[in-house]
Amino acid sequence: MQEYKDAIHYLEAVAKGNPLEFAKGASPICKQICFGVLRDYYRLVYFRDSLLKKKLPAKHLDLNLLLLCGIYSICHLNRPAHASVNAVVEVTVMLKKPWAKGLVNAVMRNFQRQQKTLQGESENEPEAQLNHPTWLIDQLRDSWPDLANMIMLANNEPAPMTLRVNQAKTSVSEYQSLLEEHGYGGQPISGVPFALQLSKPAPVESLPGFTEGLVSVQDEASQLVAPLLNTEPGHRVLDACAAPGGKACHLLELQREIELTAIDKDPRRVVQIKENLDRLGFDCTLITSDFFQYSGDKFDRILLDVPCSATGIIRRHPDIKLLRDGDDIENLTATQSKLLSAAWALLEANGELVYSTCSVLLAENERIVSNFANGRDDIAVLPIDVNQGNKLEYGRQLFPQSNGHDGFYIARLKKVG
Repeated sequence: MQEYKDAIHYLEAVAKGNPLEFAKGASPICKQICFGVLRDYYRLVYFRDSLLKKKLPAKHLDLNLLLLCGIYSICHLNRPAHASVNAVVEVTVMLKKPWAKGLVNAVMRNFQRQQKTLQGESENEPEAQLNHPTWLIDQLRDSWPDLANMIMLANNEPAPMTLRVNQAKTSVSEYQSLLEEHGYGGQPISGVPFALQLSKPAPVESLPGFTEGLVSVQDEASQLVAPLLNTEPGHRVLDACAAPGGKACHLLELQREIELTAIDKDPRRVVQIKENLDRLGFDCTLITSDFFQYSGDKFDRILLDVPCSATGIIRRHPDIKLLRDGDDIENLTATQSKLLSAAWALLEANGELVYSTCSVLLAENERIVSNFANGRDDIAVLPIDVNQGNKLEYGRQLFPQSNGHDGFYIARLKKVG
């Protein structure tokens, strides 16, 4: 029963606008319930609301979430349905709401009886069928009319766990053997030379050599970015929105003899960058600043991985579906356009810039770069020599339903003249 009470605690935070974050001691079953409820959220809400004669008031958020957890358990947990029902009913006491026992019991048992009917009916409701909010369904269909449904189906599945091997300390084949010695399976990924995809996710702290900096956790798509900057010894390189530091560290793994500056405005996240650099055995110039306030010498290479909707990593962070809304996209695109203009001003003549996001929305990706390039004569589009994703006029869009990697966008530009 404790797993349900704990899950409600974490889900309440998400419902109030905070990212899903677990305490160190959170149990695996609690995490499974939280991720499951968030992945299946809109369908579960449809089931719950169909079974309630009258919606529960907002002050009973905990009970609303308890019902979602209970319905999820019946649908997906490997335990008898009656055990889930009994446990969820008893949690009402732990929530100090024993008066709700009868209500919760009735909803849960009615779901048992009506499960197949409700599942069939939910297919007629787009939010429930696709498990995405209406605004995001519309945005995805606007961006990718033929691919939107496949993107959403992929978003509802767990993501694989991919490692980036630190070539400064070991090789992919050596680390793959080390994984096998410790009982883990991992396979190289074609076209991503330092990647290993684990056969199943594992706690980071249990990975051999992680603390010593042999590997980092980084998705295949993100690993494509740093090599595209084509750095050489002595290059002045800027990582403009650097936290948590994965791409900055990858840049140093590829070419240690660069002068790297990493900027982020959040002091706590700058600490994360420093921790990752220390673990991997690297150093760079770290600056805590709003990028718009930064002034300094120009750079030969700039990595601009801008803040975005994160709609390409919903598999990893299903809370995104609840934390974002349509208004966010307008605000984000305005910021992204300003960041690109500011970064371009800091780029040396003949310098190169990579613009990237973990979004699958055209508004944040190709349209940002297209609008920026329109009418300018100092931009050359550079080739992106990767197999993943779809080639567009300016960049390349990767999708979560393809090859197991995240949704991601990359554009590579050169400043000419």
